[in-house]
Amino acid sequence: MMKIGYDKYSVDESLIYSLLIYARDKKLKLIHLQKKDSQFLFYLPVYQRYILKRWDYPYQYIETIGLLKYIFFLSRQHLNFIGVLFFFISIFVSSYLIFDIQIEGTLPEVNKSMMKTLQKENIDLLKPLQSYEKLNDLLLQFKDIYKEKIEYMNIYQTGSVFHIEYTKRRQETVKKDDYRNLYAKEDGMIQSLDVKSGHILVKKNDYVKKGDLLVENTIISTQNKTKIIPVEGHVYAYTFHQYEASLPNKKQDYGEAFYQLLLNIRAQIPTEAVIDKENVLQMTSTRSKITLKMHYTLIEDIAVKGEDNEENLKARNMHNG
Repeated sequence: MMKIGYDKYSVDESLIYSLLIYARDKKLKLIHLQKKDSQFLFYLPVYQRYILKRWDYPYQYIETIGLLKYIFFLSRQHLNFIGVLFFFISIFVSSYLIFDIQIEGTLPEVNKSMMKTLQKENIDLLKPLQSYEKLNDLLLQFKDIYKEKIEYMNIYQTGSVFHIEYTKRRQETVKKDDYRNLYAKEDGMIQSLDVKSGHILVKKNDYVKKGDLLVENTIISTQNKTKIIPVEGHVYAYTFHQYEASLPNKKQDYGEAFYQLLLNIRAQIPTEAVIDKENVLQMTSTRSKITLKMHYTLIEDIAVKGEDNEENLKARNMHNG
């Protein structure tokens, strides 16, 4: 990695997890994170020092290294100082601006629509790269807009390239009415409902357990008669999970190990789930391995089809006489 200019800092070992969380949230580029006695040493790009100053915990500045301190030396050696300065400015700008937008999908009208939406959201060429939170919000928005046409979607950034990938939804040739009820496949708190047909038994912010009836196929008419109707829809809920991942301890940088483990954990999350909250529970190190434990709040469709249970059948039969 080219050392444009880095500040060297130290922080007490008791604060390392707080620092890693802050670095993840604020996109800090921690370089060569290593433990020395009861301190952790790391380098940070000079242009990010103002972000570190906002951290709520104590740290100690040690020194500044890198090529920036040599720029003036180079200018004294009769080099073109302005050219050198513009070179470093171009490197800095390329790390923070979007230079290309790639939409990978097979629906031209959807691609055009997405580009218009991105422009409305101020996401365009030479615009700033987006935060993780913004990408997550945009993914939720696009999933809702194109839910009838798209089955899978992912939005991410690599370098200065903004990516959108999707696959179109497979169309069913013949759609038959499905009268089975919707049940909760896991515990969660209701986040939203998208039910086209059926009698909804839950509402937003209700806490449900696995197996609870969410949408049923019976309604009572104004003449006090029971009617069986098709059930179709989705019930989205906040669900709560713990994941962990480990890798061999090869004395690698803790920062690099953290992000590698984080990627391994995110790969365990169901593809259709959306991350709402992501928290570090614990990061431990032994002689043989490094382990990271994370807690996630996800947004998932918890509704699954199921047959009438015995109690529902008895109640319906009694009502019908």
